Amino acid sequence: MKRYKWIFLILVSGVFYSCSRTSEEELVGDWQRRQPCPGDNRCHATTFVIGNKGYLIGGYNGLNTLLRDVYEFDHLAGSEGGWKQLDDLPAHITARQQAVGFSVNAKGYMGTGWAHLGTENESTLRDFWQYDPADDSWEKAAPLPKETRRGAIAFSLQIPKGGKEYGFVGCGYTDEPNSRGYRLDFWRFDSEDETEIDGEKFIGKWVPLVDVHYRYPGNKRAGAAAFVVDNKAYVCVGEEPTLITDFWRFDPNAPEKTQWTKLRQMSNANPDEDYDDDYATLARAYGVSYVVDVDGKLRGHIVGGKAGSSGHTNWEYDHTPEDQGGDLWVRRTSFYNNSFNETREGMISFSFPITGRAFAGMGKRGATYLDDMWEFIPLIDDNIYKDYK
Repeated sequence: MKRYKWIFLILVSGVFYSCSRTSEEELVGDWQRRQPCPGDNRCHATTFVIGNKGYLIGGYNGLNTLLRDVYEFDHLAGSEGGWKQLDDLPAHITARQQAVGFSVNAKGYMGTGWAHLGTENESTLRDFWQYDPADDSWEKAAPLPKETRRGAIAFSLQIPKGGKEYGFVGCGYTDEPNSRGYRLDFWRFDSEDETEIDGEKFIGKWVPLVDVHYRYPGNKRAGAAAFVVDNKAYVCVGEEPTLITDFWRFDPNAPEKTQWTKLRQMSNANPDEDYDDDYATLARAYGVSYVVDVDGKLRGHIVGGKAGSSGHTNWEYDHTPEDQGGDLWVRRTSFYNNSFNETREGMISFSFPITGRAFAGMGKRGATYLDDMWEFIPLIDDNIYKDYK
């Protein structure tokens, strides 16, 4: 009799396994392991991309240390990519986490962030630094005006299209006593200009986007995500402190008063339509975005972040206009093929539009800090047998 009970249990367990795999196999895309970062495990590091190389700066290692190391990631170095350790941040640059990075004219920029270790010395920052990969050097750039902040977002765009390139920084959270709270201001950075403060000259100049044509009309937020497709920036998710679901596109080359366009809500906000019925796991904070070539078209994605138990979910955005069947989010294979379902916060990502490839990894899962890197391959089925071990 016991023998038949064991057979029954095996058959039932096989049914549940099959159902679990079937639901995951319905999601398209495969995460493939790449070279891990050779330094400390970390979260909330800063990144930017210059050409075919990504750059990783600092972050927090979970051991009461803000890191100062800098790495270059060459995604074309062999089948798994390659890391190269560069000189650490100079001693006069404050180590930090939750900073932003962007690149303009073949130089990288890092700024803002949080010098936080759970001590009385914690503070948000507004300084900026220019990195030149030609000689692995850092120079002081103009600080962001107004409030310090952490958990902001950054991207770069050309204005006019095909012309001069600018950096953009906005949103975030400030710890300043007199203005503590979430931010919604945006700033444009001109790397070819300069700023003079108290007789000292700094690289670049910041201009606030307060003109009626450029003013950001969305919610205040920190821990948001932004990606760029076709020289347009898409700003989404984040917290204030609850999770934010409004979604905006910024096109600095659009006609006046239409630079910011509100897109469909990233939640089940339309009870009369079914396109958003599965949007419950979209909202998150401190996840990452990336852009990858999907059948000849660049598509933006979000993955990771604080989102209850759904931070591992991976979503792809179709930026085709709504009247052409687009402005839709589609769920793709979960991060590293659903090997773990736990939320992973403070990840990093690299997008290489030249080759159409994208990578994500690191961050923290609960109290576990990680060093792994993965590439998302969009049009093949996931292979669970090569997943994370």
